[in-house]
Amino acid sequence: MSRWSPTARRIAVAFSTVLLLFAVALAVMLVSLGRIGAAEDEVADLDHAKHAGHSAAALAREQYIHQAHTLLEWNDSHLEHYTVVAAQARAATDALRGWLDDPDALAQAERIAGLVAESDRRFRADVVPAIGTSDRSRAADLHGVTEEVVEKVVGLAEELNALLERRSDRARDRAVRIRAQAQIVVLTCFALAILLATLVGIYLMRSISRPMAELRRGAMRFGAGDLQVELHLPGADEFAELGRVFNQMTRDLSRHHAELLEANRLASIGQVASGVAHEINNPLGVILGYTVLLRSDPGLRDRDELAIIEDEVRQCQRIVSGLLDLARPVRLHLGEVDLGDVVAEAVARLADSGKSAGVDIDVDQSAPPAAIRADEMKLKQIVVNLLMNAVEAASDERAATRSVQIRWVAQGDRVGLEVIDGGPGVPAEALPRLFEPFFSTKDRGHGLGLAIARSLARAHGGDVVVGPRGGAQGARAALLLPHKALAEAAS
Repeated sequence: MSRWSPTARRIAVAFSTVLLLFAVALAVMLVSLGRIGAAEDEVADLDHAKHAGHSAAALAREQYIHQAHTLLEWNDSHLEHYTVVAAQARAATDALRGWLDDPDALAQAERIAGLVAESDRRFRADVVPAIGTSDRSRAADLHGVTEEVVEKVVGLAEELNALLERRSDRARDRAVRIRAQAQIVVLTCFALAILLATLVGIYLMRSISRPMAELRRGAMRFGAGDLQVELHLPGADEFAELGRVFNQMTRDLSRHHAELLEANRLASIGQVASGVAHEINNPLGVILGYTVLLRSDPGLRDRDELAIIEDEVRQCQRIVSGLLDLARPVRLHLGEVDLGDVVAEAVARLADSGKSAGVDIDVDQSAPPAAIRADEMKLKQIVVNLLMNAVEAASDERAATRSVQIRWVAQGDRVGLEVIDGGPGVPAEALPRLFEPFFSTKDRGHGLGLAIARSLARAHGGDVVVGPRGGAQGARAALLLPHKALAEAAS
């Protein structure tokens, strides 16, 4: 049963209960039939005993009749018939005792048999010798003795029959009572079985048809293109498990669909951007060259206009470089990379450039995750992008603290780092679009940094996740890389 599904266990328990009720009804019927049969057998035995009692009494009277005829005729003409009747009377009393098992009734039968035997003994001992003489003076006395014995036999036989009749009545009453009780129990069991079968049918219809209808509804909505549909099937049976698997499937497909759309969008942007970047890169180079040349003139070196032109041109070059990064396929050169070294170099680069001035960068002093296989240059680019975003957020005038924290993370078979800042945070409505090219929450951002970072991370089989900082103002950006998967792929 432990390997059965919950629904199978419920069905098995329900139908086992119904079968148990039918089994109880059958057992009650069999036991009752046995008890009724025993009572009817007892009635039959008592009827045989009563018949044997009547036969014994009748033969005792017939034995007396032959004795009386012998006394009246005062000869031995009836002795031959008497011998036969006497033997029959003895056999009848023996048969009567054989049908009885009750001590009281058996005692009565013993007395009847004793009187019949005593009557025969006295007849043979007193009457038979007397009839051979001519003296008939004792005939009346001898007749009284034989008559007294038969009267006692008849009286005892009537008492015995009354006793047997009472026992027979009790046995019949017991059979009737057992039959009535059996009917009540059997009818009750059948009624409960029918009621339980009805309830089980209703329960199974509700516990199976409803989840099936919910699954059908979800499948139809999913087939119609609603990738966000979710099923809500409570419980712990296979339907609830199927609902959870269905929800996980829709979430995975929705994520894959979003990733596919993003990949197609990036591919489209990349195709256009690649052509545009090549077309404008040369003019930008020319403009930048002439600007640098003009600024080399002592008379023009301090002109703010030339500095602005150079700064904007370099910004345009950075945008073009980012577009080219999105356009071209990511080629990885895997090797053993220490995350601690990558973070230290990124922090040092920002410090040397002066971009992290005024911001305290706190790096986790615990041991970083074990060395992973990755493209070191691409990994540095990801970390610099995340760290630069965090520093710019911490430098904002709305920042709660001018600090950035870098912490190591490990989630299952993924390792990486998270960059936490105390800046103004990311608006909730902007979170779904953070990784779209050209979308930025900053005034001077070109919106390619996070898109490039995620593209490079996913090329490694990992991901970049950005969200609010838990419990305080700011944002949290995490880089996660599948340590084990990359190590196995490289081997």
